[in-house]
Amino acid sequence: MTRTRVTFRVDPRLATALRQVPNQTRFVEKALKDALGRSCPLCRGSGRLAGDSLRISDFRIEALPKLERAAAAPLRGLVRFGKRMQATTLKLEATPEDGDLEFRIARDDEILLSGRLNPNGGALHLN
Repeated sequence: MTRTRVTFRVDPRLATALRQVPNQTRFVEKALKDALGRSCPLCRGSGRLAGDSLRISDFRIEALPKLERAAAAPLRGLVRFGKRMQATTLKLEATPEDGDLEFRIARDDEILLSGRLNPNGGALHLN
């Protein structure tokens, strides 16, 4: 992760109050959580932004089968889902038994979604 400085204007009284808070990152995350009604995984209290890139298996390196047009749309949907969930990896593996692609979308060590994708017809099966 790289550290990114963000500058924005706030009321001077709020800026003074924020300078008194020992961990401003946790304060901001708590405020976002309260506003959104759910956890906001911006930086998990570390003071650094979580990486916004999703690592996806390389079809050539992994020797994965070529996708037909019908399977491309579900795969794009999985990539969009992974990015929205701030996932870190989309792992694809070929299954020799039936020719499907197994996939796992994970954020660090936590698996968010897994299943199979048929590279020919595009059928998507979730686990």
